[in-house]
Amino acid sequence: VPALVLVIGRQGGVVAPQSTSVSPQMSAAAPVAAPIAFPQATNVAMAVEPMAAAGGAVAAMESPLPNFVPRNLKVFEGHWQGMDGRLMTEELARKLNYPRGVQGVLLGEVTLNAAFSGLLGGDVVVRIDDTPVTNMEDFQAASRNVANRSEARISVIRKDNRPGAPVLRKLTVVLRAAEGGLGFAQLEGAPMILPGDPRPHGYRGACTDCHPVGQGFELSPDPDLISLPPPAITRDAVTRGVSSHEVRGPC
Repeated sequence: VPALVLVIGRQGGVVAPQSTSVSPQMSAAAPVAAPIAFPQATNVAMAVEPMAAAGGAVAAMESPLPNFVPRNLKVFEGHWQGMDGRLMTEELARKLNYPRGVQGVLLGEVTLNAAFSGLLGGDVVVRIDDTPVTNMEDFQAASRNVANRSEARISVIRKDNRPGAPVLRKLTVVLRAAEGGLGFAQLEGAPMILPGDPRPHGYRGACTDCHPVGQGFELSPDPDLISLPPPAITRDAVTRGVSSHEVRGPC
C-alpha cells in the first residue's frame, strides 16, 4: 500500500478542486501543484514521507506473528477414565530409571475411576483386555474396543521404588465405570511454544512435529498449577490448618 501511494503521489495524485474561482487564463498558465500543497491531499503526502514510511515499517515488525498449527502433529498425551498418560520413550525410561526397551503408555497422573481400580502414577499400560498397547494410537484404539462396556482389564508394568536396579512387576486391574460405559481415550498434542523460545528438552526432531507455535493456545499462568507440580500436603500442614491455596472444601 505505501508503494502504491508513493506512485500516485509522484504522478500528481487526485487533487480536490478549490472552492475559490480561478479564471481560465490563470488555470492554463499555472503549473500543476504538488499534492502536498493542497490541504485536501495532505493525507496522501504524509503517507509517503520518509518518517511516516519508517514508522509504518516499525509498526509492521512489531505486530504479532501469526499462529502456526501443523496439520500432522505427533500425539503427546492421552486421557481416559482418570489416566493421564504419555508414550514411554527411551529418554523417559532413562530419566525415571526404567529398563531400556519398556514399551507402553506411562501414567503420569491417576485419578477418578483409574485411581479406584488401583492404578498408580508411574504404571506403564501394556495391554487393555486382549489388545497390546505399545504407543498412544494403540492406547486409543484399545480403549475404543471397550468403550461401550462397564469394565475392562488393564495390564500394567509397575516399578518398585527401591534403590538400585529397577525391579518390575506385571499386574492386572479391573477398570470400572458406574454408568455410561468406559468411553475411549482422548489424545492431545504437545503444549504450545513461542517463536524464538529456547528448546525445553533434548533434540527430538523439528519443533513443529509436535508443537503449535504462537500465542493463545493455553492459558498462562496456569490457574490450577497443572504445569507446575503442586506442593505436597504434609501432616503438619493439615494439623495446623495451613492450605497451599484458598479453601475449596475438604481435601
